[in-house]
Amino acid sequence: MEAAIKEYKFDEFECTVVCEPVVAYSLFENDTELGRDKQKKQLSVFKSLENNLIFTSARSFANQVHFQQAHLSPIQRWFPYREGYSTRLVNAFLNELKIKGNVFDPFSGSGTTLLAARHKNLQSFGIDINPISTLVASVENEEYSQQDLIDIVTEKEIIANIRKSSKNYTYSFELADKMFNTEILDAILQLKTHIKNIENSKVQNLFLVAWLSIIEKVSNIKKEGNGIKYKNRKRTSSGYIDIPKENWEKYNLPSEKFLFVKNKILKNINMYLSDIQNNYGLIEKKPQIFNNDCLLFDNLFSDEIQFTFFSPPYCNCFDYFEIHKVELWLGDFVKDKENFKKMRETGFRSNINSVNGKHLNYYNENLENLISLFEKNNLWSNKIPSVVRGYFDDMHTLLRKLYSQTQKDGYVGIVIGNSAYSGVIIPSDIITADIAKEVGFKVKNIFVTRHLTTSSQQKKDLEPLKEYLRESIVLLKK
Repeated sequence: MEAAIKEYKFDEFECTVVCEPVVAYSLFENDTELGRDKQKKQLSVFKSLENNLIFTSARSFANQVHFQQAHLSPIQRWFPYREGYSTRLVNAFLNELKIKGNVFDPFSGSGTTLLAARHKNLQSFGIDINPISTLVASVENEEYSQQDLIDIVTEKEIIANIRKSSKNYTYSFELADKMFNTEILDAILQLKTHIKNIENSKVQNLFLVAWLSIIEKVSNIKKEGNGIKYKNRKRTSSGYIDIPKENWEKYNLPSEKFLFVKNKILKNINMYLSDIQNNYGLIEKKPQIFNNDCLLFDNLFSDEIQFTFFSPPYCNCFDYFEIHKVELWLGDFVKDKENFKKMRETGFRSNINSVNGKHLNYYNENLENLISLFEKNNLWSNKIPSVVRGYFDDMHTLLRKLYSQTQKDGYVGIVIGNSAYSGVIIPSDIITADIAKEVGFKVKNIFVTRHLTTSSQQKKDLEPLKEYLRESIVLLKK
């Protein structure tokens, strides 16, 4: 045990290795015999999956895997990416594992893993299916010359002097009128048109990210839960009430709306410029970033990988395209509904909109035993079993390809959260570990970082097994 504790020191963080899974097994208290039987069957599957695994209590990682301070961190603060981890977390593993070779993130998001690798002068590769994510990651890891900085200042001054236009700007997003004040929508479209005509492509992309990052702030919507909510819809003790859009706008938006939008963008550009000049770090090893399906990464680059670190979308039916649909449409990343649908279906099968009839190649008996416990009448969608099967089918494909391209003694770190449906926990961390063992990896450790919550409807049923609702980092070695 003492040797195991010394194996991972993580100078900045406290982690304690335990031989048994970090779970407190409670007495089963469900009101019915059927409920108790369902819980015992789940526990039997969990014990089977946990066999020979090492677990580490790593609560000091909790605020790093769900990094709520991104808006204060240089570079990371450029775009409000709600589901991300910190560069400190990546650095902890880069340092502890003494990584000197290539780094990869197959779900690169806004580019945190790539940013950490760049700061350590390591070559990195990143892929994301969301074009906004790859744009943000590319802009945050671009090499800006002195001339680029001069151009940024010049273009910033031009925007500062732009006046409101009387021209009508077209858009294809049918919900735009409902989500924006008319004057603000006109201002957004006018400034986007100007930005897309900037000649220096690096500056154009930087300003486009500044533009994208204000969309939610100047709109009548906010990202919340598994979708978008209207700001003029308020929760009260007796339920939700809708405040008329005009009334909400009157009390929440300034009279000078064009100036309001323009100043938001200028504030971001000033912040970006400051970070580039003062906090940008090394750029000798610029990341290679691809807008594509993560399962096709072996077709995009053939370099051997020493360390892969990523967080896939969790198997919780959270749809990231739904969350970013306003920016996707208004930013011209989506041309029509069919294009949007195809984009959703190309990603990892983690939600009902991504289930696209792809053939299943992978079978896991433990997973099927858990799915068999689903009660169809308690599932909010009959597609959920397909989502769960598809998710781990995709995970198997990804891990198999990663094993082939990871160098000997290389590592893979996966930040992943468990989920629950119909009173059944899907323990993604230990199922992923099980798949990794099948393809040839050694499971070095599972760092349990924090515990998650579930819906009030499931809370009572899952009380005896609630410790399995957790977010973990699964560490693999080839």
